[in-house]
Amino acid sequence: MKSTFRPTSVDDMDALCQFLARVFAFEPGAPSLSPAVMAWKYWDRRDDWSGPRSYVLEKDGAIVAHAGIWPITFGTGEAAVRGIHMIDWASAKESAGSGLALVQKLAATCDFMVGIGGSEMTRKVLPAFGFAEHTRVWRGALPLRPLRQILTHQYRNWKLAPRLARNSWLSTKGMTPYKSWTAKEIAPDEISQADARFSPRSAAFFEYILRCPAAKVSLHGIFEGGTIKGHFALSVLQGQARIAGLWLTEPTQDAWAAGYFLAQQTARRLPDANEIVAVGSEGPSGAGAAQAGFQVTEGPWVYLLNKKKKLSLPPDFQFQSSDDDEAFLDLGTASYWT
Repeated sequence: MKSTFRPTSVDDMDALCQFLARVFAFEPGAPSLSPAVMAWKYWDRRDDWSGPRSYVLEKDGAIVAHAGIWPITFGTGEAAVRGIHMIDWASAKESAGSGLALVQKLAATCDFMVGIGGSEMTRKVLPAFGFAEHTRVWRGALPLRPLRQILTHQYRNWKLAPRLARNSWLSTKGMTPYKSWTAKEIAPDEISQADARFSPRSAAFFEYILRCPAAKVSLHGIFEGGTIKGHFALSVLQGQARIAGLWLTEPTQDAWAAGYFLAQQTARRLPDANEIVAVGSEGPSGAGAAQAGFQVTEGPWVYLLNKKKKLSLPPDFQFQSSDDDEAFLDLGTASYWT
């Protein structure tokens, strides 16, 4: 029977949750499938994206594939270039090819598509569909409260004691202050376009993400000598502070270092943060994060589908946690990186 491609509505919540729980083998009551989180991701108001944010393929009235839409928009008005990153992308094992069929249909609805990392199967499928390796991301982490981190760590084995010793030492890195640089919490409407030169994220995006029910999210301005130099967003979840993104007016290595230092100093004042993590694209941002004390390792590839050739990115454009669901993904337990 021919499949049906359609956007979902809140009326599909129960069927969609059951489908995702089965495909991903989630435990009952998984936080990422809570009604509040599902509604926020897919059906709540979002002023920076007016289109649907969840699509399914159905056969005989049953869901066989799903993809959530995490929007990325460059520019405004008629000149806007609209792209998507897929989240909660899943297909039923008994319906071979349905996941790829869904990608094909979604590609026709936007100007470009982005894929960051993913499962081994995802990394094989995306290039076969036409996604090209665009850049590689780095991943950085820094322990903040080593003892409390160990007491809540996801791994309970003989490595806990040496992990505590190592993380106690790591937690002191990056403590040299950038004396002329400060950070303070700001509201979304305080962001100027000049601050977001390398960011497609508007004030409307931050207004949306601050309403996230899965994590405690805050937005902070970066200042040097009283002059605005950028901003960063922090989410705190399961003991981990995640830098959802950091954007700078002048993205030099020293400015990245100052920004990441301010983010970790801000996280140290948050009572629930035992570790801080960050993601960025290859280039001076990773060196800046290491300069600020983060343990930086190589991360996955960013795949880009740009068949319409409408997207042109600066060479050092930053893909960060705000470009997929990593900033608010809750697996139901701690998932420390150190």
